[in-house]
Amino acid sequence: MNISKEYIIEWLERVWAENKAKGILAQVRFRMEFKRGRFSRYSKKYFKGCWVLSPKREDFYKTRFCFFVHDKILSTDEINREELEPEEILGNGEGLKFRMVSGFLNNAGLSVIYAIYAGSSGGWSLFCYDTDSETLRKLDARAFFEKWEGRGRPSRGRGWSDQLRKECSMLDLDTLVKLFLNEKFYTDYLKRILRIPISDPYDIDGFIISPQSRTVIPFEIKEKFPAERRGVKFFGIDAGRVLMLLRLCLPNDSNAFYIIREVDETPARKFKDWKFILLSEIIMSASWNLQRGGAGMGGQETQTVRLPYLLFKSLNSDALADAYLRSIGKLPDEVKKMAQQFRDFILKEFF
Repeated sequence: MNISKEYIIEWLERVWAENKAKGILAQVRFRMEFKRGRFSRYSKKYFKGCWVLSPKREDFYKTRFCFFVHDKILSTDEINREELEPEEILGNGEGLKFRMVSGFLNNAGLSVIYAIYAGSSGGWSLFCYDTDSETLRKLDARAFFEKWEGRGRPSRGRGWSDQLRKECSMLDLDTLVKLFLNEKFYTDYLKRILRIPISDPYDIDGFIISPQSRTVIPFEIKEKFPAERRGVKFFGIDAGRVLMLLRLCLPNDSNAFYIIREVDETPARKFKDWKFILLSEIIMSASWNLQRGGAGMGGQETQTVRLPYLLFKSLNSDALADAYLRSIGKLPDEVKKMAQQFRDFILKEFF
């Protein structure tokens, strides 16, 4: 299947709102830091994210599925089997990370499905991750999605700025194909062809993996600059993202990274630094008064929580070292530690 950069960009512009496209670009740039940037020494610790989707039903919260989309177009012959080993399609290192992430998600009560697009008339093939055999088993997609009752429809973008279009055109073809396939699965296959209704759609931007310590830490990425009120700088982050991370991390006693690609306020959005905050710090430090935010994945208006700018630390390679990941990896331990620190501060400051 031959596909050009121009076609992909035009297609993505029709389905992505500008803010979503900026967020996706931040994810791409973060991934590039692992390939040849400041985090290249830890390139093996990065693993891609997935869609988190549920049927539109009253008990949707019990039926969340994580859909990973293969980032290359394969031939029908390559996937014309009832069972696949993750290593066969991902490679040995990536296969191990996929097993770890799948175990993490299964432990949180979510089911993992791997989607592969075959060229020409092959279409999509779905494989369910079997927790017992740790293999991918072919799924009857038609029978599976028949249980997702109702009808859905794809959303559409409203055009991009020249600057954003230029930034996307600078990406290489392989990167654009990855973005195209990931979005094509959701917008084209699920929403346009199958017209699947989806409740509470979300995605996970990625995972930091430490095979040595068996640590899996999900992360979320956004591109933004800090707001300011009465001389105090802060970031507003989507409250739904916090709830989603808690949903994944609490059953695993795991922490999470919320990462911000900080830019300036100019139209060019010049890059300043990678910043991060831990989920444990968000829980203990966020304002409880929600603020109005932008549009979410489903087009609905979001609510944001406010976090002091000074809490966000510069994300350097030390934050990805095994020693640091082990030290912050357990959410309950970090929350208890911060609670004690806050108690000590009150005693010192007021009594």
